[in-house]
Order: sequence, then structure tokens, then C-alpha cells
Amino acid sequence: MCKLNRILITIFISLTVEDCKSQNLIANGSFENYTAPVNCSGGSGGFDNYSVFPVNHVVDNWYGYYTPDFLTSNCSGIYSNGSPTNLFGYSYPKDGNNYVGIGLYQKGNEVKEYIYQTLSTSLQAGKIYCLSFYVKRSYRSTYATKNIEVYFSNNLVSTGSLGYIVAVPQITKQNVFISDTSNWMQLQGCFTANGGEQYMTIGNFNSNANTDTLFIGTNNPILSYGDFSHYYIDDITLIDQTTVGLQNTEITDSFEIYPNPTIGLIHVSKELYSHEDYTFKILDLFGREIVSEDLKQEIDISSFDKGVYTLLLYKNKHLVVTKKVMKD
Repeated sequence: MCKLNRILITIFISLTVEDCKSQNLIANGSFENYTAPVNCSGGSGGFDNYSVFPVNHVVDNWYGYYTPDFLTSNCSGIYSNGSPTNLFGYSYPKDGNNYVGIGLYQKGNEVKEYIYQTLSTSLQAGKIYCLSFYVKRSYRSTYATKNIEVYFSNNLVSTGSLGYIVAVPQITKQNVFISDTSNWMQLQGCFTANGGEQYMTIGNFNSNANTDTLFIGTNNPILSYGDFSHYYIDDITLIDQTTVGLQNTEITDSFEIYPNPTIGLIHVSKELYSHEDYTFKILDLFGREIVSEDLKQEIDISSFDKGVYTLLLYKNKHLVVTKKVMKD
């Protein structure tokens, strides 16, 4: 299955933790803030504690569909919602003391888990936003998947009677199966907002038949779960890359492209293209990546359709400038 939608998705390390956190639109992105008491029973979920009355909502700012797992250092034991040891395996957090786990696929069962939150501010139309988060497959799950996806919406979505959310996520499936159980992998995607998006939901937005899976197996299965795909998630950030670019005024002032509009060739100011640490990407109107290369004196877009494109300039893999380009 391959969705054609307004996405740019890559797996790469491009933003420092300090840069992301200073502008993060995600609240409690490392799941460090929570309200006690927690439920340490493994597999119980943990976002809400139903063992007390009234029911206690545990994870600040975050909510879930079905039973995503809040894994915390306040719990311990191989059958617990603990960190680093828990029912699903063993992992230290990427950041802080806590992380979460979600089930993205279970053989013979269409139900899928999601985590979501209301963004600190609604997204603005035409701006480019970049999401970064870290994932790791739990080693007691038997399947790896590519379908770790993120959907930004104006209204809160639900699973309905299907057991999973039907939507076209802006950050869609990865190019490779995420199978590593030892190292955290950073996933990052950028997209152009339509405007008004105020909810972010992470999960798998496909039926089992349309989910990419790879059987890996495990020497320590959870027998009651059967064959399933479960992932740890931590350190989530969302930044307005347009704002990041505008902060680099020195580079912005020296980065010139001409002519604009153009019928084919774009010329780049020599001060920048002569440096080896600059690269660029070009996105179409839907946020899809068309070109990704080292910066050079002339960029040929003569084969592009007429319309408006976005050129992203990177220095040492960090986005510093965005410019609109008109192809006549």
C-alpha cells in the first residue's frame, strides 16, 4: 500500500534536542509529567488508572484509544508497566524516566492503539511543521512494521466500530521495517499545514490487510497476545520550521535565488553554494519531496509542472531558510 498525500517523510537526525525543545509545540513530549497514583499492572494501559475511584487520568496532556501503555520508573517487575523492565521487554527511556508503548498490529485482531493530544496552538495554513520522535520495537513482540504514522486534524478523530482510525496521515509509513529492539530510532517528517489542525494522533491508520508487517519472532513471547507488533515511543517534538528559518537572519539575508518566477533555472548566491555544509530540498504544493541534493550554483526545475514550490535550505542538516519558488 502506498498513500499519495501531502507528506514529506524521512528518517534522519537533523535537529538537536536543545533546538527542538525551545520551540516544541508538543506538551509533555517525554511523558515525564503525570498525576499519581499510577497503575503498575503490565498491559493495563496506564494512561488512566481504573483501580481507584474516581478514575485517575495519569499521563498529563496525553490520552489514548484502547490501552496504550505508560511505562514509568515508578513501577518495577517483568510483568509491570515499568521502566526499564516491563511486560513487553526491556528498555531505558530515550529521555527522562518514562516512555509509552502502543500496539500497532495484532494478527487476527483489527484493534489498534493510539496516543493523542491537543496541540498547544493550532497550526497555521501554509507553514511547514516538522515532527520528530523516537521509536524502538519491544523485543517480546513478534512483528515489525513500517506503519508508524501521525495524523494532524482539526477535530478529534475516533476508531468507530472498525477498531482503527480511518484517516490519511501527514506523516505516513516508513520506507523500512522498524525492527531494532536495542537502539532508539529517530523518525522525522515535515508537512505543510492546511490550517486549524489542533489534534495530533500517533498510531497505525490501516486495516491489518493494508499494514506492512515482517515476522521476526521472539524467544520470549507473550502467549496471551499471540503475534503482534508493539513499539516504545519517547521524546516527541513538533516545531514551526518557518519560524526556525526566520531566526537565522544572517543566512536568510545572504541566500538569494533568481529569477523567481523562473521557467527552468534557479541561480543561487555564490556566498552559500560554495560551502560544502549546505544542502537543499524542494517540496511540491502538497509537501512531497521532489529534490534533495547538495546546494549548487544552478538548480534546474525545467521538468517541473507550473506552480508554487517550497525550497528548504539546510546547514549541517538543520533547516535554516525556506523560500517559495514559482515555476512558470
